[in-house]
Amino acid sequence: MPEFPEATIISSQIKNYFNLTKNQPNLNYHKITLKKINIYKDSIIKNQELVNKLINKTLEDVSNYGKIIYFKFNDNYWILFHLALTGALLIEEFLSKDKLNYFEKYKIIDFIFNINKEQEKILFFSAKRLFEKVIFVKDENPFKKYGPPFNKLKTIDFINILSKTKKPIKIALMNQSLIAGIGNIYAIESLFCAKISPLRKASEITVQEYYKLYNCLKNILKESIKNRGSTISDYVDALGQEGNYQNLHKIYNKTKCPECNSKIKKIKIEDRITYYCPNCQK
Repeated sequence: MPEFPEATIISSQIKNYFNLTKNQPNLNYHKITLKKINIYKDSIIKNQELVNKLINKTLEDVSNYGKIIYFKFNDNYWILFHLALTGALLIEEFLSKDKLNYFEKYKIIDFIFNINKEQEKILFFSAKRLFEKVIFVKDENPFKKYGPPFNKLKTIDFINILSKTKKPIKIALMNQSLIAGIGNIYAIESLFCAKISPLRKASEITVQEYYKLYNCLKNILKESIKNRGSTISDYVDALGQEGNYQNLHKIYNKTKCPECNSKIKKIKIEDRITYYCPNCQK
């Protein structure tokens, strides 16, 4: 479920935790190295042959590419986290005892970092349903199969990418090979905001409608980040806290349109649940 806002929130919290800001790079006087990796369940961990090669590597950055959270190390080593439905990437010291006990039941892997070879920091990844992934990578660019992240796109780029496909606009928005970061919830919310039917072909959307859709997406993602993301079932941030933006959804999982009071239609488009107002969205 976590999409761009939730991945941004988690990666920002961890980045701040390690003091890896743009103005405070990981220099020698603030060197963060990966001391140890403990694997508890290996079924969702990919490329495990790289695990030992990451030990003592220097953490250079923590961020996200669309929905994917990543740790970037020296020598082109990366750890990628796909949170999927129930994944949680957590800073251990900020969890209450109850939350720590709860998430440890589903612990997949943990990471012990050293700061200046002295202070120890522990992060761990948990997952209840095992649809999630932790991927170890050695590559200059591990995101080649993905489209550009939405937050890096100008309006004209957004239009050029989506207008070339004849898929329904909702499916095109969610296609990570076209644009990275947009999932079911924010596709539904942004299409309602722009008054565009999710069933329309992306190639048939007008330029004016695309401009509105782009601005709707931009504002909705910004507001979601401001409100700590959307917790529909299992999402929590790196501190173990739930989001609040689900309380501000206009149409996702609703029954009545907030603008015309018509009944919201719930359908499936290519096996994905979709909510929309046939009266408002054309």
